[in-house]
Amino acid sequence: MRTDDSFVAFVSARSGRLVAYAELLCGDHEKARDLVQGVLTKAYPRWDRIEQDDPYGYLCRAITNAVTDWWRRAYRRREQLVGTLPEDSSIVDDTARFDDRRTLIAALQQLTPAERAVVVLRYLHDYTERDVAEILGVRLGTVKSTCHKALRKLRVAIEPEPGLAPSDTSRGGE
Repeated sequence: MRTDDSFVAFVSARSGRLVAYAELLCGDHEKARDLVQGVLTKAYPRWDRIEQDDPYGYLCRAITNAVTDWWRRAYRRREQLVGTLPEDSSIVDDTARFDDRRTLIAALQQLTPAERAVVVLRYLHDYTERDVAEILGVRLGTVKSTCHKALRKLRVAIEPEPGLAPSDTSRGGE
């Protein structure tokens, strides 16, 4: 019973952050929820060992691996992703208030999976370069160079359109 209580408490406290992390890596909220659910399902039987060290770090690494596996298997999926969903009048469109998040996710999608993982861990989860290297299983120099390249790509992806004043970009050029 203690394992159940501990696991439920952890998931209640951290699942939102884990889903947000996965979403930043894969770019899709629903896919992120599925990936986190799969990782948590696999972690539950081993929870008594996982919780002894750093459960959040362990699960972040597991999510990173799950997203990487998902990318690698993408060509095998039978699902066909579409750019727009069919019209449904019962769906309320609240996306206007998420412009910054969409901009960030769109910019992150321009990065390679490795670059995206480094940027998300380093800047959105505030891990040190050394921690990122340990989590991803790469050398510190690899983290630094990957981060440098990724930030350069992000600057280009987020750079405002020519002719717009910086204040115009926050309103979408209105």
